[in-house]
Amino acid sequence: MAAPQRRYRATFPTEPAWPVRKHAVRRSPDRALRRKAAARRRRFAMLVVVPVFLMLGSVYMHTIAAGLDTKAAELGVKLDRAGEEGERLKVRVAELSGAARIRELAEEKLGMHEPGSGALKVYRSEAEDGTQDGKSQEGGKPR
Repeated sequence: MAAPQRRYRATFPTEPAWPVRKHAVRRSPDRALRRKAAARRRRFAMLVVVPVFLMLGSVYMHTIAAGLDTKAAELGVKLDRAGEEGERLKVRVAELSGAARIRELAEEKLGMHEPGSGALKVYRSEAEDGTQDGKSQEGGKPR
């Protein structure tokens, strides 16, 4: 496919391709005043408004940071209190889980008692090492 050829408005090569304006466009004198006023507004915004917004943002950020510091201090105090309470609870658990206390409660509330020698029956006296006589066993297969 061939590339499209440019078509010029001029029919002869000596004529200009686009019409030439005979006189410059007249602009209203108000346009220059409006442009100057717009430039002044932009300059005012850059020199006054933007720094004011930046300072207000800085004040806001410092206020938020101070509030967060206070909240962090309060949480630190709360954490210390929780640690102290945890220590107290550990001591309380140690007190409540003592063997003497558990035996006392078992006797009082559940009617349990320590077995006497007459109440115990031994059906087979096997020692820990597997012998019947209670003497230590020597030799044997290694494990």
